[in-house]
Amino acid sequence: MADRKPGEWVHSLLMRFDSQLPIKTGLHTNQSLQNVEMNKQCLIRVSKYKFALVISELTKILQQVDQMPVYGLDAERNFCHSQFIILDTLEKCLNSQPKETSRLDEAILVKNLLQEICRVRKLVLNFMTLTGENSKMNNELLFLASRVIYALSMNNFNTVFNRILSSLNITSSDQEDADYQISELELIQYLSMDLHRLSRLIAEIYQRFKGLKKNAYLALANFLERAIWNWLENFPQEFEDLQTRPNEELADRCEKLFDLLTPLCSDSNRRKAQTWPLQVMLLILCPKILEEINNAENGAPFSSSTAKKKTFFDDIKRALATQSHSSTKPVLLEAAILATVNMCKSSCYININDRNNALFSIVQRVITDLKTILFLQSKPVIRTTHIESEHLLTEFFVTCFRITPHNNEILKVCLNLQSPPTFHSVLVSSLYKIITQPRLPWWPKISNLYSKSTEIRNMFLETLNRPPRLGQPRSVIPRIREKADGDLTAKHSLLLNMVRLINADPILMLHNPPCRSGREVQLSTLELMNGLVDILQFSSLVCPDLMHESMQALLTLHQPHIIELWNPVEPMICFWDISSHVLYTVSQKLIQRQIANYGDLLRWLKDILICRNAFLEKHKELANVGSNENLCRQALIKLEMVFFMYLWSLDIEAVLTAMSCFGLLCQEAELRSLYDDIMPLTLMPNYDIYLEIAQSSQTILTTGRAHLQKQIMMLLRKVLYPTPGNIQAWEETFMNWKSTTNYLVGYPKVKSDESSDASSTSAYHKSMLKRRHSHQNTDHELEDILNEWVNQTGFLAALGSVTLHFNYAPIRYPQLPGGGGGGGGGG
Repeated sequence: MADRKPGEWVHSLLMRFDSQLPIKTGLHTNQSLQNVEMNKQCLIRVSKYKFALVISELTKILQQVDQMPVYGLDAERNFCHSQFIILDTLEKCLNSQPKETSRLDEAILVKNLLQEICRVRKLVLNFMTLTGENSKMNNELLFLASRVIYALSMNNFNTVFNRILSSLNITSSDQEDADYQISELELIQYLSMDLHRLSRLIAEIYQRFKGLKKNAYLALANFLERAIWNWLENFPQEFEDLQTRPNEELADRCEKLFDLLTPLCSDSNRRKAQTWPLQVMLLILCPKILEEINNAENGAPFSSSTAKKKTFFDDIKRALATQSHSSTKPVLLEAAILATVNMCKSSCYININDRNNALFSIVQRVITDLKTILFLQSKPVIRTTHIESEHLLTEFFVTCFRITPHNNEILKVCLNLQSPPTFHSVLVSSLYKIITQPRLPWWPKISNLYSKSTEIRNMFLETLNRPPRLGQPRSVIPRIREKADGDLTAKHSLLLNMVRLINADPILMLHNPPCRSGREVQLSTLELMNGLVDILQFSSLVCPDLMHESMQALLTLHQPHIIELWNPVEPMICFWDISSHVLYTVSQKLIQRQIANYGDLLRWLKDILICRNAFLEKHKELANVGSNENLCRQALIKLEMVFFMYLWSLDIEAVLTAMSCFGLLCQEAELRSLYDDIMPLTLMPNYDIYLEIAQSSQTILTTGRAHLQKQIMMLLRKVLYPTPGNIQAWEETFMNWKSTTNYLVGYPKVKSDESSDASSTSAYHKSMLKRRHSHQNTDHELEDILNEWVNQTGFLAALGSVTLHFNYAPIRYPQLPGGGGGGGGGG
């Protein structure tokens, strides 16, 4: 019985994990996502002790989700999100797999799981009807599936490898069998392989290569090339060791496969584009052969075997060198470019102190021509898809930076605002990779590029403010509209990558040359912040990912150690000025309902206030310097308005967040009063009740909306003093209440007049109309409007005792030492 108890508990955990998947609940609230995440973390920990049970049940859950019917956008999103959660859980469980897994577990579990992952990949590849934002999840799911295969092969390599070998043995000419063979061979590029496993794979491929059909061996060439890169990026130390201790067995296998590929593509430039990149990678695994080729270039005698490899490199150099004379066919030039980029990129994995390495010498003979072809001529020569060409350019940019970090030739081209947008995207993607990719000790740091921060900032602002093209003839409007949509998508994509760059390394966007004055530095920081705030509004509907990244970027820039860089000369004055500007603008948008995801934005406001208070705690002796400006008061007034107005929201999470934020306003008042002869009550007259509201957010029983609102009304009746914030919140709520009352009184007649009346209604009422039109269930929407009206009524009654029965007079804020002043959050 004691042995059964743990198993029963794990089964219960798995059932709860399954029942709370989005495809089962349809929920995407923070609470539901937190529950799923908690279950996932529990399963990952439990899998260390009940590996077989957890993996087998997760496999079954994945099978069940794959077989569920999917109709509509919401169902698509829930389906993809559920798959994502399961695959992520599987990967983390596999990464924590105990090494002593039995052969029975390996034979049954791994085989079943591998088969299901392959089925998921095929499902995602063929499930191309995903629309809108959901379509972006295809690549994410494919990537995560590949990560599961990688994790699976770490401790169960033979099982995965045997499946690949069985597909290599297929000799049927049937098209269905050929397609199956290619899909199975694709697993090669996702395997976890050290040098021994890689050598074994190359040997098996060589033995079976001649029996493959043309489509299969061309696809296999691509897969094996990626597999070698996978090894190189995951085991760079093995590649470095290979330079000083060559592996004769590996070199022999690589040379044989190289020689086998050469005649297959000799009469076809198109085949060369698919085999030359692999052939380069095979030779890179053979340092002695590269040494012989390099010596031959310098006039040393060479063997007939080396002559074949030298001829191969000569063909590549010839294709690159003659491209300007139009004598090179485009396909052959493309093959040479792909092969040469591989060559240059792989040289980065050799220690820079080993400059006598043969590969470095060979790279120096081609890199100049490659720069000219890819970046320094007006006419593009790459005929691959836009994504593939951008990826290739990015890889080469990063490679050039690592080989010659002080050569800014390509950087200048990409920073030029008149250059093609593709070059701007390449620059941003390259910078992001330089920052985020795990560094080898000899790779230069991103700090080498801080001197270009001003130009990168200008590119961001130019992209953000770039106007749409207008004034085109009517006859070309359809084509222009289609192109404009593409331009807008490209703009959003570039902005998204640039904002991610801020999150990866904020200093890259904030750095300024020493010669700039503090005022100039502060203005540049403000421009950057304003740009991010502008993104919040327009991206909330058209590009939610961009909005999320912008919120995160603003939060990153509000970290205490980063705030100090806003203006190192006058950090406190700059802090109050810029941060108040950001808070004022965002609060105004929340009050006017201009941003759709108000719940996320409220939580973001809370995080920003936590960062602000951490900065004030760090500099508490100067906390009031610069706080006496009108903008600082107005920002705190707007914050107080926001937190009061969201107390009557129907979203319970938003209500609790707003309640907790009152405590952060109180904490700010405490920090500002520590080193000056004032009390928190002077800055915030309702300090005690605001603190009680915040504490209640942690203890209040949220058994339902109605009960929560009753508790809030009881707290609001304790508010004693009128402040600019609570008065304006009451007045704005009253305007919304009047608008809703008119709508409810005239319902349903007013429905037919909504369009004509919309221009004269308040921002709140307009947002209410939009929200109603976005739902099919009118009765349910009417119920929400009525419930919100009830909440507003209670709010007005509870807070009215302060705002209506006191003769409000402007409060005189105390003059604080060092330019400080009272905050607008209180009166």
